[in-house]
Amino acid sequence: MISKKSYPFVFLKVLPYIYVMICRIRPDKVPSIILFFLLLLPAVSDAGKRDSITVYLFLLDECRICQESAPEINEIYTKYKNKAGFVGIFPNFSSKPAAIELFKKKYGIQFATKTDYSKNQTNRFSATVLPEVVVFNESKSEILYRGAISDLYYSPGKRKQSPARHFLLDALDQWFLNQPIRIAETRPVGCFININDTIY
Repeated sequence: MISKKSYPFVFLKVLPYIYVMICRIRPDKVPSIILFFLLLLPAVSDAGKRDSITVYLFLLDECRICQESAPEINEIYTKYKNKAGFVGIFPNFSSKPAAIELFKKKYGIQFATKTDYSKNQTNRFSATVLPEVVVFNESKSEILYRGAISDLYYSPGKRKQSPARHFLLDALDQWFLNQPIRIAETRPVGCFININDTIY
């Protein structure tokens, strides 16, 4: 079954055949048809562009939940690194650059990370907990999913043996399959972001 996102590409593939048929049946209409296609192509091309998606992961290097979520984060990154951008954000001032690099090395984090001591990104997405994820459609300035990575932890210090729901993975799977995201928001569980950090 052809997805709606593929329609523009299918149209571009069959366009030459349509043109040949028109030339044979109504050659007198060829100039008008050429003009029509020239006007239509930009719209078809724009419709075929994929929205730019970024996965923002708010993290804390010392947080056990962030550490134990790393394997799933890495699996999701491996699956979707060619379709979406990934950024790890460390908003707490206690997360020093050296500690962040050690965290990335120990837990195999491969995507780019940055600090957010000024809380610009934190406030932009109203993030409050670490880990917390925001899947953002940059093209439409729209949050597609926000909340927990999975249901591994159901309260601070209390976890399941293994997660039953993979919220972030499900959201990305559904989006890239052109399906509605069934769960667009969940309650993240973890360490709180220190909004009153003082940079010194």
